[in-house]
Amino acid sequence: MREIVGLDMNAAKEAFSEYLSDTNMDSRQIYFVNQIVEYIVHNGMMKDLSVLQESPFIDRGSVVEIFTDLSVWMGIRQVIERINANAAA
Repeated sequence: MREIVGLDMNAAKEAFSEYLSDTNMDSRQIYFVNQIVEYIVHNGMMKDLSVLQESPFIDRGSVVEIFTDLSVWMGIRQVIERINANAAA
């Protein structure tokens, strides 16, 4: 059902709030996370992570270029996986 109606913007922003409010993230990283939020709000989940290799996600660099600290990227990925799991439940 969520794939049809999407996910509430506030709920999506809350899920990623740790990263959106983190002052240690640069503008490219914040842009990337915001693109993920927009995608999930529109689609309800992100089943296929390969979309992260397409525009608009790569407009400011690839995941590897943007997140040189892979632990930050892995945390973001875990948030995506939690959203997907909640949508499937």
